[in-house]
Amino acid sequence: MMTMATAFFSPNRCAFGLLLNVLALVLVSLVFAAASLAPPASAASFDCRKASSADEHAICSNDELSGLDDAMDAGFREARRQAPAVVKPLSRSLLAERRACGADIECLKMTMTKAVGAYKSIILGEPVDGDHKDKVYYGSRAGMQVSVVSRSGIDTPRAVIQIEHRREDAVAFCRDYVLKVTDQCIQDELAVDLQNKFTGDCKTGRFTTITGQTYVFLGRNTATDAGIGNDFVVIDPDTNEPLDGSMASGYPVAIDQFKELCPTRVR
Repeated sequence: MMTMATAFFSPNRCAFGLLLNVLALVLVSLVFAAASLAPPASAASFDCRKASSADEHAICSNDELSGLDDAMDAGFREARRQAPAVVKPLSRSLLAERRACGADIECLKMTMTKAVGAYKSIILGEPVDGDHKDKVYYGSRAGMQVSVVSRSGIDTPRAVIQIEHRREDAVAFCRDYVLKVTDQCIQDELAVDLQNKFTGDCKTGRFTTITGQTYVFLGRNTATDAGIGNDFVVIDPDTNEPLDGSMASGYPVAIDQFKELCPTRVR
């Protein structure tokens, strides 16, 4: 009769034990392989283990996107330290653009690279997009301009353009209108009381300008005898009187700001 000891050390028993060891090693290898393929939890500005949206999953599974997200996060933190009032709405706008890409890798690369550039520009004190088109006039005099920081809801009932009155804008005013750039001129211009955004309801036509005036856009001027002298009718809601189209009435500046908010209404 075979004893317990002989059964334990029998060739069949040894082969079975070896098989168990091999299976255990294979299982461990599979676990480590799966772990190496999992999204890196600390590769981005958010916890990849809690990624929920398509763009977040795409970022966590792509090294290049993850690196861009790290750069965005670093840029955001430094830009926020320097200009928190500007960066807060800008970051919301940039995040919305990224979200809209879903899992489209090329779209994500483009929007995230744009975000890194925007934060870099704020840190360096440059125009956010480096283009004069992102300047809007707040007054009728030469150089009365502000810098556009972000745009959201354009052509909707909640159109918002966030702006900043920067040193470069003050320099433009002193150079183009005062014709002399001095520290005092720059300080005086930067002290002008302006809103940090201008807004519009593109459905009703009601909008508020950079200097805080509220107007209502009523559409194209079709009356030949109205004597208004401009292409579109813009009224003061307090008096219900139309702006006459002159510089003194504020019409040119107001209509230009409305065009920025609701471009399809003025085609």
